[in-house]
Amino acid sequence: MNNNRLNLAILLLASCLSACSDFLDVKPLDSFTGEAVFSDVKLTEAYVNKRYTEIRDGFNYGLRYICDEAYHNFNSGSPYLYNRGEVTPDQTGDFGTWKLYFTAIKNCNIYFENIDKLKTDPKIIDRMTGEITFLRAFFYADLISRYGGVPILTKTFGLDDDMMVKRDSYEACVSFIVGELDKAADLLPLSYDEENYGRATKGAALALKSRVLLYAASPYWNPSGDKAKWQAAADAAKAVFDLKDGDGPVYQLDPDYKGLFVTNKSKEIIFMKQFNSEYGHSFDWTDSPNGFTGWSRTCVLQDMVDAYEMADGSMPTEDQYAKGTPWLNREPRFYASIVCDGQQFRGREIEFFISSTGNKAECGMDSEYGIDDWNASKTHYTIRKFMNENLRDAWNDKGTQPWIYSRLGEIYLNYAEAMFHLGDESAARVYINKIRERARGGQPNVLPDITSSGEELLQKIQHERRVELAFEDHRFFDVRRWKIAMETENKPARKITIIRDDQTKVKTYKIEILQERKFLPQHYLLPIPRSEILRNSLLEQNPGYK
Repeated sequence: MNNNRLNLAILLLASCLSACSDFLDVKPLDSFTGEAVFSDVKLTEAYVNKRYTEIRDGFNYGLRYICDEAYHNFNSGSPYLYNRGEVTPDQTGDFGTWKLYFTAIKNCNIYFENIDKLKTDPKIIDRMTGEITFLRAFFYADLISRYGGVPILTKTFGLDDDMMVKRDSYEACVSFIVGELDKAADLLPLSYDEENYGRATKGAALALKSRVLLYAASPYWNPSGDKAKWQAAADAAKAVFDLKDGDGPVYQLDPDYKGLFVTNKSKEIIFMKQFNSEYGHSFDWTDSPNGFTGWSRTCVLQDMVDAYEMADGSMPTEDQYAKGTPWLNREPRFYASIVCDGQQFRGREIEFFISSTGNKAECGMDSEYGIDDWNASKTHYTIRKFMNENLRDAWNDKGTQPWIYSRLGEIYLNYAEAMFHLGDESAARVYINKIRERARGGQPNVLPDITSSGEELLQKIQHERRVELAFEDHRFFDVRRWKIAMETENKPARKITIIRDDQTKVKTYKIEILQERKFLPQHYLLPIPRSEILRNSLLEQNPGYK
């Protein structure tokens, strides 16, 4: 929601909780689980608002660094643990969410245990309850996607309670989450007025349900290929794009693929985290090339670059690099998503090349010998997706583009995949081709429709997800649920080296290995932190971890 309103609400909550008892007559003032919050509608709303801030966004904790999409430019610590296959229960890094989200779940449970104290318009209570129900389900959905089954906790613990709890099965967790999302969908509106814009909606609940059921139907969790699970996934996706507001659908594909990610008003967006110029983010500078004093944080991998088709639908070949035209005539989403040498970006041509003679004066300003050397992209590519290229004042201009958690494009691809597994290849092709039609950007004879069938069609669906949803925190989960991570995550991370002849200015291109990567069978799930198992002896560690 609007961050000015959100932060004002949080400040109101903090100030009221520390105010004198003449204002609220609170006893005691160090507790906010009783009369201090849940007897006042403004404070209760502030408490609900605060729960939104507990969701991680992909700007800072993007999973693109620990799958076959990108290399973190400062690959020490967490990304290194994952990429080198060195994650353990003692070293889980920053990409696990166990403690963070169970704390958030506890905060949601506090709401449920106290909301009956609030006396106000029942419609307001229903809406807030729908939001908290959705958010708790969101936290659980993320946890089971990373860890498998987790304990389902629907109440807070007192000092005298038995806090030793077992993990519930993955299937039980899915059933619980889906039930909660159905409750949330019944309580939440289709949309809000401007004052409440950005809160969870009915569509957000149904979109998350679609994702949860798709994952549950996938090979990792559904090795027998149970059609009933695929049918549930298909039905859930269809429920989202069948939502109507008046005479038309609530959600529509945005014709501007690039612009979709820099606005919070697109009809394609279903649920997002909003920012503003006061409480904005620094993604535009952490991830811009070093020639802009950026950090080049997201170094796009060569294999991700070559996942983008040519305009005619064929795949790029190494011959293009030998001919000196490596990125010519790619499909439009390539140019909307990746910054490469020779492209126009933020008002100038990008220069990732180095000198043929080692002359630093002849090296590009975005290379390792440019304005700054420590922050040059190690793959000689950076990310363009999500960027607001109108920002010019480095490190002072804050990004206001949202982080999108769910959008209609994902739901169409969810539906296409589910329908394929149900044997309706025609429907699968219709919805994958809706995505490709938008990707053409109105250009004729670009990205021809998919006409494949059988196993080839499944590969096309998976490939389309890789490109359409690139860098949006889907690929990490997709390769695991499809059970192909042993292949995709054991490939070396590759880069390109660009050398420009000092005399002729002709560039040559060489693809090289940047980092060897390692993925073991236990890495399909993350390890539960050892500190949690020491705290609760009934928690079973995931297979393969000691």
